[in-house]
Amino acid sequence: MNPETTVMELNQAQQLFTEGNLEGAIAVYRRVIENDPQNKTAYYGLGESFAKLGQLEDAIGAYRQAIQLIQQEKQKAPTLEPTGDREEAIKRYRHRIEDNPDNLSQYYKLLELEPDNQEVLLQLAQALVRQEQIEDAIVVYRRLVELSPCEEYYQQLGELLVKQEKWDDAIIVYKRAIEFNPESYLYYYQLGEVIYNRVVQNPESFFVDYKIAELPHKDYQVFDSELPEVCFLKDQAFLQATSHLDDATYVVEVYRVYLRRMLSDAEKQGAINWQQTPGHSREMGLKHWREGLEEFQSLFKSSVLFQCLQESINCYRRAIELNQHHYQSHYRLGDVLSVGKINEAITVYHHLALLLAEQGLINEAVDCFERITHIQHRSENIYDLIWRQLNQLIPMPQTNSYYPKEFAQGKVAEYFHKTSQYREMNLDCLTDADKKFLEVAGLSMANLELIREDSQDLEEIYINSFNAGNPNTILANKKSKAQNYKFVFQPILNKPNYYQQSIVETGYIYAACPVTGKILRSNQSFYDVAWLPMISYRFVGSEIFYLVVGHFFGAKMFVYFPRLELVVKFGHFVDSKDIINRLKSNMVNHWEGVKNYMDKPKKEPVAILGSISVIGHYLWNELTGLYYLCENEILEKLTNILVEPHEYYNVGDIFPEVRDKIIRLPDKYSVFQAILSSNYCAVRVTNVFIKEKLATRIYESCVKRCSAAFLQEVEQAKKHFPILCFGIRTHNKFWVSQVEGIANIIKTLHSDFPDLAVIFEGWSRTEREEYREKSLIEENKAVLDRILELIPPNISTYTTIGSMTYEKVALASVIDMYVIPLSSGNTAVSWIANKPGVVHSSTVIGHAAHREQFAQSRENAAQPVVFIPSEHIVDQDAPPYIISVHCQNYDCDWRIIYNEALKIINSLNENRA
Repeated sequence: MNPETTVMELNQAQQLFTEGNLEGAIAVYRRVIENDPQNKTAYYGLGESFAKLGQLEDAIGAYRQAIQLIQQEKQKAPTLEPTGDREEAIKRYRHRIEDNPDNLSQYYKLLELEPDNQEVLLQLAQALVRQEQIEDAIVVYRRLVELSPCEEYYQQLGELLVKQEKWDDAIIVYKRAIEFNPESYLYYYQLGEVIYNRVVQNPESFFVDYKIAELPHKDYQVFDSELPEVCFLKDQAFLQATSHLDDATYVVEVYRVYLRRMLSDAEKQGAINWQQTPGHSREMGLKHWREGLEEFQSLFKSSVLFQCLQESINCYRRAIELNQHHYQSHYRLGDVLSVGKINEAITVYHHLALLLAEQGLINEAVDCFERITHIQHRSENIYDLIWRQLNQLIPMPQTNSYYPKEFAQGKVAEYFHKTSQYREMNLDCLTDADKKFLEVAGLSMANLELIREDSQDLEEIYINSFNAGNPNTILANKKSKAQNYKFVFQPILNKPNYYQQSIVETGYIYAACPVTGKILRSNQSFYDVAWLPMISYRFVGSEIFYLVVGHFFGAKMFVYFPRLELVVKFGHFVDSKDIINRLKSNMVNHWEGVKNYMDKPKKEPVAILGSISVIGHYLWNELTGLYYLCENEILEKLTNILVEPHEYYNVGDIFPEVRDKIIRLPDKYSVFQAILSSNYCAVRVTNVFIKEKLATRIYESCVKRCSAAFLQEVEQAKKHFPILCFGIRTHNKFWVSQVEGIANIIKTLHSDFPDLAVIFEGWSRTEREEYREKSLIEENKAVLDRILELIPPNISTYTTIGSMTYEKVALASVIDMYVIPLSSGNTAVSWIANKPGVVHSSTVIGHAAHREQFAQSRENAAQPVVFIPSEHIVDQDAPPYIISVHCQNYDCDWRIIYNEALKIINSLNENRA
């Protein structure tokens, strides 16, 4: 037989062995040996096959041949051959082994002279183990147990077989070890372990190989309350015992015995109809269930698994009988019983907890009770279980080794989206039913009102309630957040949100307990990764509740009570359901980090910046919030500033006071985990008013970043009058005839002002590229190219489309007026450069509230700012991809815009003269 054929034959034998066809494997191994008597692999495989069949004498003979062949193969010619008689040779080999205990060739030489020397064989086995030659070590230990069967050799052989995951061989070996020492609790425990691993590997084959079905078990009796395990049911015996039952009674009994449940009326009638269909029979029905009914197959597999595990359960129980303080056996018994015998598992853990407590092992005893809690809730969804534990609705285990460290992406969010149901009420318009619900729940409407209150005086009361005799804390108030005017159409913007300042100065947010009115504080902040930034602060009072703050203006939005699944809104229109579902999903997805975070009392205050992908809100709400802290000289109280990718103007340049505290995160999804891992209390500081000095800071920081060549271009533009800025917008909310309209306005004005220059404003770039940046810049440039084709080529034009945002600010400083859509495009020309101009928009967004935001959010705002009246605007149907009417496009006669622009230019010209 050539070597290639031998390899094929050996592979075939191994395959037969794996499939359980041991007789076939033996036949092939013998054929290989017949053609290749020196093949040790064939002898070893033959020994394994005989051992599994229980033919131990044959197995020993095969292993002996394998050992002899190994000895021959491993024999190496020594540097100096022993001379003299046999005894002297033995001495020389022994001496060499003493000098180098890992010199395997010397062992094999010595064994040629003393083939049955157990001491040498044991030393060889130990040397092989040290060199990780486990297979060969197993062969040597098999020889040792053949020469001198003893528990020590069986124990060591068993450990090696476990290392190689040879579970079946290990089962035989540990059973032999028990025969030598039936009082060894350790051998029973180890046997239980190898049986457990063998069962888990393949319970179905274990059920067959170890003839579990033939073990004594309870036979089926009609209507008996104690049923045999599903895996022990015999269809013919069941059919014979129930043959006297009518179809209706038989169907009920089938469901009770085979599916272990009652059936609905519809199921009952359907089953009866099936039974009475010509050609059908009860036997056919049972066969159909076994082969095609998923519910039965699931029960059957569970039954097989547990019955196979019963073998390991018996071993653990015996180990405990022999040594009740062998705690590992208790733990493993409880774990295995929890697969199918929950009450028995609980009893085991109760008993173990008492044993541990008696020994003074209190922490371990507590862990046992936590395992019981886990077992009791195992039937519940793991996501919901973790959420309730994080909110003290059920006990939180000290260790959560049962839970996965990670969950499949999106699965947690999908679960809470499908299963969560909330009761929502608005504190501004409570119904009688709402008031009754709050009363029964023990929640005070007065306390809820107090939670949403916002004033510096209230915050100082809160803070000083925790001072315990220390000097009173007064929040910084060098500069007030209150403006000289009030937002009329959106009064929510008038709230200074002093809770933000409390977090910066003390590291805590404060609130009254909704039940008792007791003042509480929290430093646990959980960030929401939605488009509108939200932070949920977790309070622990009479019960857990979350105060949720956010939106672009950062106000208190609502409180949420996990126990009641109740949301009490503070009058704002936000989708609280989605916010809470994301809160649940984030906390459960990162449950381990959340638990560690909640367990750490002290946290450092950090601000979050760049959370909205809109340049206008970045300036109007976020940079203004930081500037308020700066004015009050408390900006440096922040430990760090976490900056998301939407950093439109470099915060380190604007606020050099905290340049070394800035941490730029790769995406908004990183914020939640960054807060947990660094143990931060996060706040998004906000304002709604742009101070002159802040605008100056931004302008100066932008100019410093511009190249000399670009600044020279800006100086060149200053030579013209008037310098007009036209805003181009293409993705939504745009003037549909902007190409012709802008071109006509320019051409008409050029006839009266031949020295005019035009700056085209559009989508710009930041230092961290945004995902939509490239496509929108290309769209803007395509519109610009069409406009340039329509205007005289001698008109001086400049563009900030595709420029850096800091270049846009520098160029905006030289314009005389703008014509621009009502959008974030006005940020540079209006709020920073503070120029007059004309604003156009759809009627949907061009309402009083948005006009108020635009015109009154800037200190010393330039005048005039003219809004094109709604009667001149024609709203367009929204494109299919637009899901909000607030994003629809519009049209307007260019002459209306031209007339307003001309008035402004003429007034500027008069002042200039």
